[in-house]
Amino acid sequence: MIVSIIPAYNEEKTIGSVIKETKKFSYKIIVIDDCSSDRTYEIAKKSGIIVIRHRENGGLGSSIRTGVSKALSIANNNDIIITLDADGQHNPRDIPRFIEKIKEGYDFVLGKRDLRKYPLRKKFGNFLMNLATNFVSGTNLKDTESGFRAFKVSALRKLYLKAKRYEIAVEIIFEVGRNNLTATNIPISSPVYVKGVGVWDGIKNFRYLLSRRRRTLGTYFQDIKYVLRKKRH
Repeated sequence: MIVSIIPAYNEEKTIGSVIKETKKFSYKIIVIDDCSSDRTYEIAKKSGIIVIRHRENGGLGSSIRTGVSKALSIANNNDIIITLDADGQHNPRDIPRFIEKIKEGYDFVLGKRDLRKYPLRKKFGNFLMNLATNFVSGTNLKDTESGFRAFKVSALRKLYLKAKRYEIAVEIIFEVGRNNLTATNIPISSPVYVKGVGVWDGIKNFRYLLSRRRRTLGTYFQDIKYVLRKKRH
């Protein structure tokens, strides 16, 4: 079974078409509406899929974690979970290629965008973030900020995710490295350019990675609270 997770915030212009295309390749679709102020929730709900609406805006990380929790509750260990964006920058037609790689034996597959048409500052920022993320995580992946991913369910269950916002992208890579998961990239099409994270976001992501790597008494206490809260849910 293929389960696709689509985090969405104010994406009424694209969410309908993204869901329509994703349905062609997924058995289940989960949209997490992060308290949008437009018609994102209504449009997604009409599509007959699973839609979870946050009462407050929690950020991308919170949305992905909500989606992952729901997906793991309905999936088996042999299933595959996909994450993709709701803004149209990911083409659902690439999903079968992710599935093919997972079936080859990989635990995690990350989509690599073609950045040739992206602004120079974006290319440079992406290059630096790749270096930093791979250095801290002990991985060798490209386009570490990409949101188009595939997980083997048994591997996803091992990940310890607690990021609330954009840091979720690099936290996933960190967890892939920490758990020694087999991982690879595949090239993906990028139909539209979306501005995405900026330089300051990249700096915050790197600082967050370092905080995950550095263990203190305080962080252990936070982790224990997180795990206990997760078990209650």
